[in-house]
Amino acid sequence: MKHSSNGIKRFATTFETGFLDPRFAARARKIDVPSYLELLPRRKFNLLQEARLFWRVLRAALREDVLLLFSSRGHLKPELMAVLLISFWPKRFRPKIVLYGEMYEPDRDVRGWLEEWVIRLADRAIYRYVVYSHDEADIFPRNWGVAADKMRVCLFYTLNARPEITVAMHSRGRHIFAGGNSFRDYAPLLQAARCMPETEFIVCTARLEQTPDLPHNVNLTWPSKEEYERLIHTSAAVVVPIRLGLRRSAGLLTYIESMWLKKPTIVTDSLSVRDYVVDGETGLIVDGSPDSYVDAIRWVLDPQNAAAVNQMCERAH
Repeated sequence: MKHSSNGIKRFATTFETGFLDPRFAARARKIDVPSYLELLPRRKFNLLQEARLFWRVLRAALREDVLLLFSSRGHLKPELMAVLLISFWPKRFRPKIVLYGEMYEPDRDVRGWLEEWVIRLADRAIYRYVVYSHDEADIFPRNWGVAADKMRVCLFYTLNARPEITVAMHSRGRHIFAGGNSFRDYAPLLQAARCMPETEFIVCTARLEQTPDLPHNVNLTWPSKEEYERLIHTSAAVVVPIRLGLRRSAGLLTYIESMWLKKPTIVTDSLSVRDYVVDGETGLIVDGSPDSYVDAIRWVLDPQNAAAVNQMCERAH
């Protein structure tokens, strides 16, 4: 492993927020990620931007002994594609690669076979996988045929300790917030909304744009990142309707930010959730049925439960 002049072991990385910590910055060299690929919500596919990141990772691999790369950036996963190419290099020229982040949900068609082939080949160049939950550390090797001893767990976190949003932490509006695109199942939540016509739901997703006959109390939008965050900050409660039966983590950013903001947080009982949410203590874990959403939302909105809800939100924070 290469060393800097002061003897600290160095590595190259696309983990840009790590540089906010001086201990990380002292060891890391930044692989610049095109800003287009960092925008949330994710933008349309841009081949040029993804190709730029692909080549930057390859250049870093020629100079560095260790790379720390994100698993799921972009549409074509340019970091993973670079690792795939590196896996064909002679072993003596390959850097050690640590791949972190949300891993992959297997497909059941021809594309699934292709994805498995990509992972198995790329795995030859991957030294460690760092995932966000113990569930995923257990299931990923079995799904993709990689060695279990390559797995490590590093729990996800939020960087949103910003003074400009602390006021919203102590106030709640009237709407129920739900949002996100990846691996969401909104149909049961829409059914729940029909059972609660007096309650406003603001749903931030692009997945429902073609949905006919939305309930009259559901406001569908796909806002900027700033507006998305504001709608969480001003909500009465946050629902994260993750699809059941997943074999990867999803929705972490939304429900962790909600918990940090002291919002009553309702999450479906999917992979990884119980590493972060203690049911009834720091949030409500539901089975994803319409009735489970109705029961949970009515409980957090009931004034008689205000003290218990506030205690739950304080523990979550």
